[in-house]
Amino acid sequence: MRANLPPVISPWAPVRRRGIAARGLGLAALLVPLLFTTEASAQPRTFEGERAVTSDAATSEPEPIAIAASPQEPAVATRAAPPTSTTPASESAPASKPNPAPASRRAPYPRLVLAGGPVIGPHAYGNEECRPEEQRCDVRGTFFGFGLNVELRVRLWRPLYAHARAILVANASPRDPVHSGLYGGGLGFGAYARRGFARAEYLLVGTLGDDHFGRPFGNGDVARDRWSHHAGLFSVGARMPFKRRSAAELWGGLMVGPHSARAIPDEPVDRRTLLTFLVGVNFAYDLLPARKH
Repeated sequence: MRANLPPVISPWAPVRRRGIAARGLGLAALLVPLLFTTEASAQPRTFEGERAVTSDAATSEPEPIAIAASPQEPAVATRAAPPTSTTPASESAPASKPNPAPASRRAPYPRLVLAGGPVIGPHAYGNEECRPEEQRCDVRGTFFGFGLNVELRVRLWRPLYAHARAILVANASPRDPVHSGLYGGGLGFGAYARRGFARAEYLLVGTLGDDHFGRPFGNGDVARDRWSHHAGLFSVGARMPFKRRSAAELWGGLMVGPHSARAIPDEPVDRRTLLTFLVGVNFAYDLLPARKH
């Protein structure tokens, strides 16, 4: 058997190890630049272009017009847009005011109105007596008025008006008339709309002419009819405006009064309260129209 001998250390071993380490370092020195060169080539070209544009912009005067980006690659740097105004729209331009809602339309109420026209009434029955043997009747002392009236209205509040009236009528009865006519004046109030109205008034009246009349089937004016001076009128009417300040009116109503006292010889006095009517057609004109708001 071979004896265990101590290992022989060659004097060239350290030199060989140093040679291997040197080769490893040289190979690493070759691979590291190659690796960085590969990574740099993998970067996009835009970086160099951007660096070139930046360097050009630093060395040359700025152009007033921005350079358009190449159609092959997106633009990296563009000129900054001018700063936009931060002023609110309400400060830069006045906002248009909304149109106000139209007010509810009301019928105009003129302040002063003058009206007038023909009038019919009042009417009073006479004394009638019939005789069968003669087969006829005789009526005496009748009244049927026909004339004119004039009216002035003043507005109090909205549709409420106060009015004054003057009336003058003649007795147009064909049967032995009593009194030749009637005159008077009245004060009242009413409510008026564009197409209609209603009113009440007090009338102060007086008779014209002789108050005597004949007795039925008698001779001579032996009977007498005396009227008082007070009456009331309640009327309604319709209006038809045909111009800006004009209108036609048809009205009528109940007239209560005056009192009548008929005295016939040898007969008791016949006292009565006349329940009659007044009917008229008026032409109305607004002397003072409504105020414009």
